[in-house]
Amino acid sequence: MRAAVKAFLYTLKENAMSIPLLSIMLIFPIILIFILGTALSGYFKQVDIPKMNIIIVEVNLKPSIYDTILKYDKTFTKLFNAEVFASKSAALKKFSSSNKYVAVVTFKEHQRNNHSNYSPFGNFDIEITSKGGSQEAGFVKVYFNIFANYYKFARSIYSPSDIPKSINFESAFSGRFPRALDYYAVAMVVMMALYGSFGGIAVIEEERKQNTLIRLFASPKNPQIIFVSKAFAQMVFLYIQLCLIVLFSKYIYQANWGENLWIIFLLLFIYSIFAILFGIFIALISKNYILSNVIVSSFAVISTFLAGGYVRIDISTKFLSFLRDILPNCAVQSAFFTIIYNPSEITHVKNVFVYLSLLCLIIALTSILLMRKVKLWQFSR
Repeated sequence: MRAAVKAFLYTLKENAMSIPLLSIMLIFPIILIFILGTALSGYFKQVDIPKMNIIIVEVNLKPSIYDTILKYDKTFTKLFNAEVFASKSAALKKFSSSNKYVAVVTFKEHQRNNHSNYSPFGNFDIEITSKGGSQEAGFVKVYFNIFANYYKFARSIYSPSDIPKSINFESAFSGRFPRALDYYAVAMVVMMALYGSFGGIAVIEEERKQNTLIRLFASPKNPQIIFVSKAFAQMVFLYIQLCLIVLFSKYIYQANWGENLWIIFLLLFIYSIFAILFGIFIALISKNYILSNVIVSSFAVISTFLAGGYVRIDISTKFLSFLRDILPNCAVQSAFFTIIYNPSEITHVKNVFVYLSLLCLIIALTSILLMRKVKLWQFSR
């Protein structure tokens, strides 16, 4: 146990005294958040948000909500390209067969108002069908939540034919959409966690460089505890840096991290574990320091691009869309945006927690099996 504590503290001290490491993993992302958040602030204005394709379904609703209000609303026309369907089944079929659409918004006439089926939407219900964790779908839900509350109020003072056609919800959207600073605060934290996988590589490669890895695997005692201690130290060091970036961007840059910061930190903890395990796994597979770094760097760049970490992108290809959806950084990034801008979507956040935990477990078990098969000569110089 004493040896394990020493290995843990030594690794932490070694990392904390590394100026290049601190510069790249802590100072660089803090500066980058400020630069991107400032330079691209115009790109993230609401009027510049790329239009989202949605499907509107009105089931026996008279008067038509779309014809009466939505198509005259300035905010709606800025945000959405809408196709109107009379059949929900036809709309869902088209939605599922194409990546073009962000969501299906269904208006249903509300028959009764009692405690068992009370709806806040006046005389109709709104049902939104979307893919879990989609940031754009979160915008759709925010818009229609505001719209429904307005419509309920309007219904109480106007007759349907007298409801004003020119409605501007822009002021109501203040703080509901991420600014560039908000977006890149999340994106940079998620990206830097991936680069933290280099710490996992270092757990293996530092031993190899010092010619101590052979002794670690050949020791008749239990050397795994030393190995685990060093890996845990790398994870703690990465996690502390990520938390510092979150806190700095929140309280110094005033980036929006929402009201549930503890959930952010909990998810970040599991993500840090994944990053270190991923680095260890790659090092054990490649058995080469340079190759390990190339694999991790390439994975970080490609997956960050697909997840929209550099710039927001619209992926219409089914294969790339599927690939993006299963990427761990995309899952974590979408969960962060859900926690911040759409906290009611608890199911998606829970799914991300489960997915990431299972991924960590699978990689950990695989790494243990790989370590048992290590031959001494494979890590000698």
